[in-house]
Amino acid sequence: MGIGSIISIKLSNNKNNFKYYSIKWSEMLIKTSGVQLEIRGKKNIKDNKNYIFAPNHSSFMDFPVLFVAVNKYLVFVAKKELERIPIFKSILSISGSIFVDRKNTNDAIDSLDELKSDIKNTPRSVVVFPEGTRSNLNQLKSFKKGAAVLSINTGLPIIPVYIMGSFDWWNTKNFRKNSNKIVVNFGKPIITENKQYEDRKNITNSIKKEIIKLQNDES
Repeated sequence: MGIGSIISIKLSNNKNNFKYYSIKWSEMLIKTSGVQLEIRGKKNIKDNKNYIFAPNHSSFMDFPVLFVAVNKYLVFVAKKELERIPIFKSILSISGSIFVDRKNTNDAIDSLDELKSDIKNTPRSVVVFPEGTRSNLNQLKSFKKGAAVLSINTGLPIIPVYIMGSFDWWNTKNFRKNSNKIVVNFGKPIITENKQYEDRKNITNSIKKEIIKLQNDES
C-alpha cells in the first residue's frame, strides 16, 4: 500500500491520493490484527474541515486506528528517528508528513513552518502527539507545545483525542488472540483563532485537560 501511494502521488502529483492508501492499509492491518475498533465523538469532526488531532500515544496501532477513525487526508508530525527506516521515510515524506528533531528546537520550528507552507498549497489534517513519543506506561506523559504552535500558525482547530486499549493490545504477547477493543474518543475542537505564540502553554494545558476528561469518559 505504501509503494502504491508513492507511485500514485508521483504520477498524479496529488498528495490527496494518500488518503485512499492509508485507510486501506489501516483497515487491512486492523482486521488481521484482531482489533475491534470503536469510534466515539465523531460528531465533533466536520466533513468539510481540517483539524490538528492531538492524541495520546502508546503503541504502533495508534497510526492505523487514527487513519480509519478520522477518515480524512491525514498526515503526521513524526519523530526524526523514523527517517532511518528507508521505505517508511519515503512514504511519509511524499504524503506530506514531516519529521521533527525533538532535541533541536530551531529545527523543529523550521519543520513546522515548512508544514504550514505546504498546508496552504494542499490542505490536510495533521496528527501531533503532544507527548512527543510513545508512553511506556498506560498513562499520560508531559506534553510538548507543538500542536498548539502549529494550530496558532495555521488556524486549524485542535481536536483532543484519547485512544484507549492500544497500550494493552501492544503489550499482549499474542496480538491476534487479544479480544480487547481499541476506542478512539474525539473531544470538542479547541479554537485558536486570534491566539498568539505566547498562548501556546495555556493551549497545551487545555489539550491535556480535555484528553484527561476523555480518558475518564467525562466528555
